[in-house]
Amino acid sequence: MTVYANIVHTVFVIMLVYFLILAVYYIFLALIGSIEGAGKAFEGSVADYTPLYFSAFKIPVTIIVPAHNEEEWMEDSLKALLSLNYPEFEIIVVNDGSTDRTFSILDKILRLKPVDTVQVKHYLDGVVNDTMKSVSHPNVTVINKKAGAKKAGAVNAGLNMAKYNYVCVMDADTILERDSLIKVMAHVARDPDRIIGIGSYFGLVNDFRVKEGVIVERNFSYNPIIAYQNLEYIRSFIGNRLAWSRYNAMPTVAGGFGVWRKDFLYEQGGYSLDFTCEDIELTFRAHDYAAKNRKKGYRIVMLPYCVGWTEGPHNIASLISQRARWQRVTIETMWAYRYMMCEPKYGAFAFLTMPYMLFYEVLGVFMEMASLAFVAFGWLTGVLQFNVFIAFFALMLLLQAFTSLLSILTFVQGQRVFRMKYIVYMIFLTLIEFFWYRWIISIAKVRGTIDFLFRKKTFDQYARAKRAWAETPQ
Repeated sequence: MTVYANIVHTVFVIMLVYFLILAVYYIFLALIGSIEGAGKAFEGSVADYTPLYFSAFKIPVTIIVPAHNEEEWMEDSLKALLSLNYPEFEIIVVNDGSTDRTFSILDKILRLKPVDTVQVKHYLDGVVNDTMKSVSHPNVTVINKKAGAKKAGAVNAGLNMAKYNYVCVMDADTILERDSLIKVMAHVARDPDRIIGIGSYFGLVNDFRVKEGVIVERNFSYNPIIAYQNLEYIRSFIGNRLAWSRYNAMPTVAGGFGVWRKDFLYEQGGYSLDFTCEDIELTFRAHDYAAKNRKKGYRIVMLPYCVGWTEGPHNIASLISQRARWQRVTIETMWAYRYMMCEPKYGAFAFLTMPYMLFYEVLGVFMEMASLAFVAFGWLTGVLQFNVFIAFFALMLLLQAFTSLLSILTFVQGQRVFRMKYIVYMIFLTLIEFFWYRWIISIAKVRGTIDFLFRKKTFDQYARAKRAWAETPQ
């Protein structure tokens, strides 16, 4: 029994050290993210964007919108883009084999006509059926292509036609704020030689009222599945990515909204069709590129501005489907770029970000489940005392709540979009997250790991909710 007790206690100490190291890391990121977020928020509050309009050095942008069966959001997303507060941009919508009314909605708004194009296909994009230009909006192009080359192929089709040296890639279910692009590009304009990729925060549009591409009422959903996702976005973007960005170690420029320099994309051959998810893989590749061109000091940057709103899963089944895919592609990318782990030439990305991705994002779910099983088993068998079990459990709850609160406070100071009632609701959710939502995510991560081991490669788009209040396009 003594040997058995020693084994249980040793495992307990190992797991306790694991969680303490993770907690210190989270608190460190949250504190650095808070400082970084406050600084960037102040810069944004005093920024003068007038020079971007009238300067001879203003930066034009190509916006690429891949769309597959997006009839629910296509009209509002496009109209939001058309009303962007930015001096010069083009829009390329890639209709990626849609079988719903996506194209008819585009045609109704844009009055499309076929055009002949001659282009060198530098980027692998699959089969393009035809290209159309808008009669009513000369800066808008629609590419109709056959589905099958994943989102990466759709984005690459847009890249093959992109005119400008900065490319903004976004999802078709994202509603951008009018000033989103100018806020982001103002940072690029300050350091165009070094910034090759840049992203910013976006939240969930579920239950918002949107009319003609304008958000007229922000009804933040009290559905806990959606509210928890808003909380996760805040923790991820504000609590983690801002801190990583400070050390040029950000792992993902999110596919929902991200800006890349096209000369970098050109050298890399665009988005890879070999991976299930294009955004995390491209960001890892960008860090590899930056390390190989160290003298140029390339940076991948994260900003705290709320640039827009995107749809999130509205029920447990859809959430598990989405997060299982996220887990699968994270492991897929980590495995492909494993040579960067703790390699000095990759700097903070190799020592700050990749170990976190491995020990928390990839292996963390198994460590967490095993730790609770060991502690519970030790308590039930009498090896561990009840007060030790409770103390361990309380420590996990308090550390999670503390890091969540830091991120929430940082966000609400810089972005006043939530009412106090909703802030209190999210704080309450952090206190009960461990009892149910955490395990939904754990199930999704286990499923995603199994999918990776079985080499699953499908995109697995989750079922979208119907917008009952929206005006149906005619």
